[in-house]
Amino acid sequence: MPPVRPHRSPLAVATGERLRRLRDARGLTVSALALRSGLGKGTLSELETGRRNPTLETLYALTTALEVPLSAALPPGEATTGASVAPIRGDAIEAVLVDRFTDVTTISELYRITLDADRVQDSEPHAHGVTEHWIVYAGAVELGPVDALTRLGPSESCTFAGDVPHRYRVLGGTDCAATLLVRYLH
Repeated sequence: MPPVRPHRSPLAVATGERLRRLRDARGLTVSALALRSGLGKGTLSELETGRRNPTLETLYALTTALEVPLSAALPPGEATTGASVAPIRGDAIEAVLVDRFTDVTTISELYRITLDADRVQDSEPHAHGVTEHWIVYAGAVELGPVDALTRLGPSESCTFAGDVPHRYRVLGGTDCAATLLVRYLH
């Protein structure tokens, strides 16, 4: 009986190809990118071949190491049309890319976010100068740099530096709906 091959999602395959192209364009080996990102070579290899679905944390680790915005790792149609085929998941976050904007000094990505009730997600620092701009629509969340968390409820917003360790924690046992604008300097 032949071995059963795991299903490779179109998003995983397309994202893997994009990650490999970004790595190659920077002249990095799998080993070098694995070292920079803190991921294992096997994990990176499985991501690049589409055999592993990327998580939000993994994509941020790789794009930060590659010094590119998160949307650069998404398939080109998704990053340019602003319509993600599938959400990107983290420990507590589901993010859907809505749009990407570029001007002279910044690249901005707009995401529709769902934060899972009673879950916590810790995020490693993004690239230097990255800021996160949040607007909450439903539920309550505590977020921001780990040493200066801010509580937000419906219709409240905040901005914080994303280039430091930060955290997202839903409060009150109800999922939180929000919009996130991530701004990168370039």
